[in-house]
Amino acid sequence: MKPTRLTKIGHVLLLAIGPMLAALWAGATTIPGGVFEPWDPAMIDLDVYRRTGQLLLAGGDIYNVPGQLPWIYPPFAALLTVPWTILGTTGAEVIWLAMNVAAVMAMLFRLGLSGWQLSLAATAAIWLVEPVRETLGFGQLGILLVTAAVLDSMPGPRVFARRLLPEGWLTGLATAVKLTPAVVAMANFFAGKRKEGIISFVTFLAATGLAFVLLPGQSWLYWTRLIAGDSGINSGILFKTNQSVMGVWSRLFGEASRGGLVVSALVLVIGVTAAVLVHRQGELALAVCLAGLTSLLASPISWSHHYVWILPLAVLLLKNVGLPLYVRLPGLFYAVWTAYAPFKQLPGGDKVELTYGPFSQLVDNIGVVAGVALLVLCLVMGWTTARVASEGQKKYAH
Repeated sequence: MKPTRLTKIGHVLLLAIGPMLAALWAGATTIPGGVFEPWDPAMIDLDVYRRTGQLLLAGGDIYNVPGQLPWIYPPFAALLTVPWTILGTTGAEVIWLAMNVAAVMAMLFRLGLSGWQLSLAATAAIWLVEPVRETLGFGQLGILLVTAAVLDSMPGPRVFARRLLPEGWLTGLATAVKLTPAVVAMANFFAGKRKEGIISFVTFLAATGLAFVLLPGQSWLYWTRLIAGDSGINSGILFKTNQSVMGVWSRLFGEASRGGLVVSALVLVIGVTAAVLVHRQGELALAVCLAGLTSLLASPISWSHHYVWILPLAVLLLKNVGLPLYVRLPGLFYAVWTAYAPFKQLPGGDKVELTYGPFSQLVDNIGVVAGVALLVLCLVMGWTTARVASEGQKKYAH
């Protein structure tokens, strides 16, 4: 007997029980001060999102709230916070967790997991992987952004038989919320997906243009400050959980200088080139992961919980035995190190990072070095494969 739609929905809900229970625990207990019973989470980022929506409705200035955590995203993202003002605190927290559970499961389904494997993997990821667990604890949007790029660009099983909208739009929308997904669109464009890259760019412009129409003053303020180099959180660059190239540079040399920007730009070029070559090699899923990781490594500030990209990377490296060991093993080391995040045990804050000895510097920075090394290894793999293919074609022609 063919399963009915109601049966399929029931099956999915059953598979989601484990991940949802893990998410409720993570959301309530990850941040210091939160407890599971009674329900008392400390989702500080979700609180910022809801406060921003309330300020918009009241006509307030979302970028000037003294004494509180700042709103640092583009104005278009602020428009998306308005619906969350309708819900009470507890309702918003539970629905946010449920959305993120659905996103994690959708991401893993796209990577080929289903049934009990999907449920177990999602539960383990939420319970054990620091970027996923902390994102839920903070009430942050990193999981949703990564899932948007994965579902938009990564090949694999689909819930729907065909796309509802063309490839590229979801990445463009995510870029309008936070700029880092633009690297995925860039890599797609240079890899030959010209149409998809253009769709991402047009979607980003449309969403940003809508924000300019509805929030002209806030939009002008945000984009002019960003162009001038003010991201809103520049003071936190050397903090230990800033796992970016610029963070490493600042901790080693005491300041975020032009040298750090040059190295970050170089990493961006290496990462996008690696993604393009790997994509042309036929490893489309790996190319998307490399572009996503590049966006974080090259960004001035990438907190450790932003690295949700290691989840699809780890699953991909475990499943794809056709990749060379010199890519798989370092990549899995990088994913495990980032998932465990031992650098969080180091003292931090008040510029104590500038007093780190060699061992502490190694623990805090080795993850970023491993990430950049993975990009270089994938660049070598893609270039070597392309060269062998080219030489084979020349030999065949002769």
